[in-house]
Amino acid sequence: MIPASRLALTAALFWFVAGNLLGLLLGLGFLPYTWRPVHGHLQLLGFVSLMIYGVAYHALPRFRGVVFRRPGLALCQVALANLGLLGMALGWGLALGPVFWGVFAGVSALAGLLFALLMLEVLWG
Repeated sequence: MIPASRLALTAALFWFVAGNLLGLLLGLGFLPYTWRPVHGHLQLLGFVSLMIYGVAYHALPRFRGVVFRRPGLALCQVALANLGLLGMALGWGLALGPVFWGVFAGVSALAGLLFALLMLEVLWG
């Protein structure tokens, strides 16, 4: 398993627990409802997306019978995905404004694009 896959799967489980805890705190009234989008982002971008990244980095090269050629770039992609998610979550939850949130949303979008390009290389390269 390449390091990017291990990191993505570990981070996915971390964001899953963090999102569940945030949902519990919201449900019990300890956090205002302005934190609801953070809960959604932690579950979908954090858990779901990173789980997909981790499984895809491990499985797709094996399905094709090829060696994954860019493990360092994949590790960078996973780090960007985590950074983007963390920035968006803090930006939204702490009401740091649309510029702050937008910068990290851009980082997250870049991570998604990089993942797509890496997987296209595996599928067609």
